[in-house]
Amino acid sequence: MTSAPADMLAMAQGVLDAQPFSTLVGARATRFTPEGVEVSLALRPDLTQHHGFAHGGLQATLADITLTFMGAAALGPSVLTSEFKINFLRPAQGDTLIGRGTVLSAGKRQAVTRCDIYAAQGGQEKLVATALGTIARADVP
Repeated sequence: MTSAPADMLAMAQGVLDAQPFSTLVGARATRFTPEGVEVSLALRPDLTQHHGFAHGGLQATLADITLTFMGAAALGPSVLTSEFKINFLRPAQGDTLIGRGTVLSAGKRQAVTRCDIYAAQGGQEKLVATALGTIARADVP
């Protein structure tokens, strides 16, 4: 992608706003450049599991969004997640979850991307999960 960072960020937020599930969890694109993507969401009580930690499915959602946006930065806007894996490193507690993505490798048809998820509270961040994904060009509009 060769658009200005502000245009890329607006496009990314437009994609999130068009996805009912992304709006349900409150995903917000906070940075979108070819070098890195950041997506955040407020950690609300209705998004936690029975111990009060961020639900693993929520973290997987944040990872999927971030990994795919990073793939789009490398391959263009028509991409889909081919696969991903996530490692939960510690319970996610805080006010906000932040997914930060990078590209590890990109070819013509697919990219391997990484997302580190942080739980933030009071200006402090803790790494709570990391994910790797394969993002593929898609023949979709």
